[in-house]
Amino acid sequence: MADLTGQMQAMVLHGPNNFSIDSVPIPKPGRLELLCRVDAAMICGTDPHIIKGEYPGFWPKEFPQVLGHEWAGTVVAVGEGADTFGFAPGDRVAGTSHNSCGNCMMCRRGRYNLCIHYGNEAFHKHYGHNYDGCYANYVVHGIRGVIRIPDDMPIEIAAAIDPVSIAMHTTKRANITPGDDVVVLGSGSMGLFALQCAKVLGAGRVIVVGSGERLDIAKSVGADEVIDYRKSNALEEVLKLTGGMGAPSIIECAGTPKSIQDAVEMCYRGGTISAIGIPIEHVPLNVKKIVLDEIDVRGARANQNEQEEIIPMMMDGRIETQKLITHTFPLSEFATGLDIFNNRTGGAVKVVIKP
Repeated sequence: MADLTGQMQAMVLHGPNNFSIDSVPIPKPGRLELLCRVDAAMICGTDPHIIKGEYPGFWPKEFPQVLGHEWAGTVVAVGEGADTFGFAPGDRVAGTSHNSCGNCMMCRRGRYNLCIHYGNEAFHKHYGHNYDGCYANYVVHGIRGVIRIPDDMPIEIAAAIDPVSIAMHTTKRANITPGDDVVVLGSGSMGLFALQCAKVLGAGRVIVVGSGERLDIAKSVGADEVIDYRKSNALEEVLKLTGGMGAPSIIECAGTPKSIQDAVEMCYRGGTISAIGIPIEHVPLNVKKIVLDEIDVRGARANQNEQEEIIPMMMDGRIETQKLITHTFPLSEFATGLDIFNNRTGGAVKVVIKP
């Protein structure tokens, strides 16, 4: 076994656009926490925004900060009390980013992603955002922030449990009725996972708006129609495909002002918009249409225990993950992986980091 009292390598963010691979002490698990070896991690679409400093004082609250929150690995040490919940060294687990208090009104209602103690690390840790994350050889997570994974689940696939569960939560909030038309705005990994979740939940036809090679992947994992917004007017195309009515369920995964505004305009009367994309700037919306058409606009943050339900779907292929994994790099080449992810080089979608 590795010397768990020594040093490890980690991607450390020192300030906006200033990160390096540093030697840092291996963290120690506290009460109800686990120390895990990170066997695979994935770059999330939020990470580049954090690295650029687009959420100042929020993600992260201060520097330095180890980023990363999509991962899978192996338990190597357990903190006090974790063994009473059945955790032991050698367990294969995957991480999720929120470790909530478990006792506030929101947590007791099962909405731990909305824990009222968010921002107070004594009660709630948001790994890779305001508390050290998984771009490292080892990571510490509370037991509420991990899930056991099947022995035969490939570790790279398991690293996607967090984003897939978020996609499922976002898709559920779109209020899909079986047979409905569903529009997914955004062809990044979240959009590609959401379109598959929409199919699982009974969508009749899924229309994906995006661009480039990612639309080919969208078609290969079940999109019925794809629209390249760089080549045509997405709103006009959606209305054309839906007989001028729009769609009753819109899943907004792009987070750009134009995409969010289009979501309102292409939503059918009485429809629902579920938005997971986080815009950097204020976005004016057509409130008149929202009111008169009784459109439900719902935010979606992280997930609410969807991990368990999506694992069988990932294992049997109902939710395809492998096609989205396009590149793999060691931790020492994180900068290269990030550049490829940001620039979509070679059709990059999910970039795996192997610490």
